[in-house]
Amino acid sequence: MLRTFKDDREFYSSLPRKRVGAGALLFYKHELLIVQPTYNPGWILPGGTVEGEESPMEGLLREVKEELQLDIEPTLLLAVDYIPNLDVKGEYIQFLFAAKDLTESQVQKIKLQDYELRDYKLLPVSKALELLTPPVSRRVENTLRAHEKYQGAIYLENGRPYFEKEKHITISI
Repeated sequence: MLRTFKDDREFYSSLPRKRVGAGALLFYKHELLIVQPTYNPGWILPGGTVEGEESPMEGLLREVKEELQLDIEPTLLLAVDYIPNLDVKGEYIQFLFAAKDLTESQVQKIKLQDYELRDYKLLPVSKALELLTPPVSRRVENTLRAHEKYQGAIYLENGRPYFEKEKHITISI
């Protein structure tokens, strides 16, 4: 049966909703900052869920400020990762950004938001990948590999590159 809508508002309100998240690769002296949330035993990247009427960048800046008391300077979109509905989290889209390296002063000022973060670590990437949850580890590893090879953002699905390498196209502007 064909459904009709009385106006654009009704049509758009009938469409599915997806959660959006934003995270950042934050480095200090070549070590990656990872965090351990209170609601999960695993380790993840700084960032979090984007709120309604908030852009992914605004959400990233807000979450990092709230959770770590850090003002960061994002520099580049590294990846967009679609995560299918595999568990209680449901499906969502995760943006991953690069940022300027943290300074000594910033690292010394890190203060965890107690009810959301249990701990943080600065680790070499290889060690961080071992601690990160499997989906986040895949996202980080494939993003870094693609950025090194193509110098651009990558589209991922569940942390894995969607496009075969033969089909990858680099566009220069």
